[in-house]
Amino acid sequence: MTRDRGKKRFRKSILDNGMVLVTESVPSFHSLAIGVWVRAGTRHESAHEAGLSHFLEHMMFKGTEKRSALDIAQQIDRVGGEFNAFTAREYTCFHVLLLARDYTLAVDILSDILLNSTFDEIEIERERKVILQEISMVEDNPEELAHDLFFEQAFGGHALGKPILGTRDTLKKFNRSTVYSYFRKHYAPGEIILSVAGDVDHFKVRDSLNKTLKPEYLRVKERRKHNMQRPRVRRGTQVIRRNLEQAHVLIGFPSVAYNHGDRFVAYLMSNYLGGGMSSTLFQEIREKRGLAYTIYSTNSAFSDSGVFSTYVATNSEGVKTCLDITAKQIEKLKNEKLDSKALDIIKQNLKSTILLNLDSVENRMTAIAKAEMFFGKQFEIDDVFRLIDQVTPQRIQALAKKIMRPDQTLLTLLGPFSKSQANNLYKNFVRNI
Repeated sequence: MTRDRGKKRFRKSILDNGMVLVTESVPSFHSLAIGVWVRAGTRHESAHEAGLSHFLEHMMFKGTEKRSALDIAQQIDRVGGEFNAFTAREYTCFHVLLLARDYTLAVDILSDILLNSTFDEIEIERERKVILQEISMVEDNPEELAHDLFFEQAFGGHALGKPILGTRDTLKKFNRSTVYSYFRKHYAPGEIILSVAGDVDHFKVRDSLNKTLKPEYLRVKERRKHNMQRPRVRRGTQVIRRNLEQAHVLIGFPSVAYNHGDRFVAYLMSNYLGGGMSSTLFQEIREKRGLAYTIYSTNSAFSDSGVFSTYVATNSEGVKTCLDITAKQIEKLKNEKLDSKALDIIKQNLKSTILLNLDSVENRMTAIAKAEMFFGKQFEIDDVFRLIDQVTPQRIQALAKKIMRPDQTLLTLLGPFSKSQANNLYKNFVRNI
C-alpha cells in the first residue's frame, strides 16, 4: 500500500452503506490488521437464541456463494495471513492479519462473508457438533467453567451473564432459518465498525470498501430487536459441588462501565490486588504460603456495567485461608490509602503493558475499534497516560469503599463443598471486609 506519511494517524469515515471505518496509520509496520466488529453478542440474545452469536461467528467461515470454506482458508494461507474470530458478551469480531500489500484480498474476503455467506444446512449440522465439543471442553476445564458460572450468578437472568457458547438444548434447535434470521437482525450496517491498523492508507481502504460493500447492503437487513436493559449485579453465594482436586473460587463486586471516569482506577486497583507476580494477592497467597498456583484479579467492563473479581484455585483446606487473605487486603484498601510509591509502580506497570501492546498491529486494531465502540473517538497515548496519572490513592480508596461492600459481595465456589460450608465461608468473608 501507499504509505500515509505526514498525515493524521487516526481517521474515521462513514461508508456509503452506513458502516463506520476507523484506521490507525503506522507506516513502520509491514503488516495490516483488519477487523469487522459487530455489536452482537451474548447480551443481544433472547432465551431461545442463547449461543447464536457464537454459532453465527462459526458459520461465517463456512462458505459464500463464490468461495467454499476451503477456498477462504487457502487464499489467506497462500499469503501467509491469519483469519480468525471471537464472540464476546457485547460484540463479535472477525479479524484478518496479513501483509499490507495484500489488503485487497482481506477486504474482498471480509466483504464476501458479510454479503454472500450461504449458511449451508450441512455445514450447520457439522458445526453444531463442533460447538457441542467446545461446550464439553469448557465443562472439563474447571477454571473456565467457574467463570461462566460466576457471570451467570452475577447477572442473574440477564442475557449478559449467559454462557457465550449457549447450551446443548438451544444449540440443538438452531437451523438455517434461525441463523439467517439472527444475521439479518443484528448484522445491520449501523451496528458494524471496520477497524484497520498498520501500514494503511485510509482513503484507499475506504474506497475499496465502498466498492465491495455497496449501499444495497442496507436493503437486506431488518431492524434489530433486543432488550438492552441495564443489568444489576447480584450478591450472595453459589456453590457447584464437584469432586475435584482443587476448589475454584471467585469473589466479585459490581464495578464501573467501560467508559466510566473511574475505569483506570478500577484497572489499577486490579493490578495492585492480583495483576501480576508482584501483586499483593500473588505474593501473599502463592509466594509466601504456597497455597495456589493461579491467583489473579480482573475488572470486566461492559457498556453499562462491570464486575470486579478475584480468582484462586487451591485445595479444599486452603480455601478459607485464601479468602481470609483476600478479605484482609480488601479491608486494607478500604481503610488505608495506598502508598504513593506502590501506586507509582502499578501505574508504570499499566503504562508499560499499554506500550508493549502497541508493538502488535492486531492490538492496535482492537484498541481503535473499542475506542470507537465505547467512546466514539480515539485517544492519543499521552491522553491515556494522563488519565492514568490522575489516579490518586484517595480515588482508589474511594472506589474500593464504594464497590467492595458486604452487601454487594458474591461468591462462586466450584469444588467439594456443601451449600452450608459455602455459606459459612461467605459470611466469614463479608464479616472481614
